[in-house]
Amino acid sequence: MTTKLPVAKHLTDEEYQILLDVYSKHNRSMGLEKRKDYTLSHIVKVERNREEKCLEVYYENGDWWHYAADGTWY
Repeated sequence: MTTKLPVAKHLTDEEYQILLDVYSKHNRSMGLEKRKDYTLSHIVKVERNREEKCLEVYYENGDWWHYAADGTWY
């Protein structure tokens, strides 16, 4: 696997792949202007949420999303 983002080094390889896969889908769902605030480099924290079986992904602008293993975000 490639080098992990510093904010995601604690994730397992499987979790990291979920982060990248869902991030990619999430990013493609946005317009070009909005994407500027949601690049990988704007992620400031990633936490596991075992209860909801997802990753909580926090961005510099204060927004955060649940990234789920089924490829969805909410």
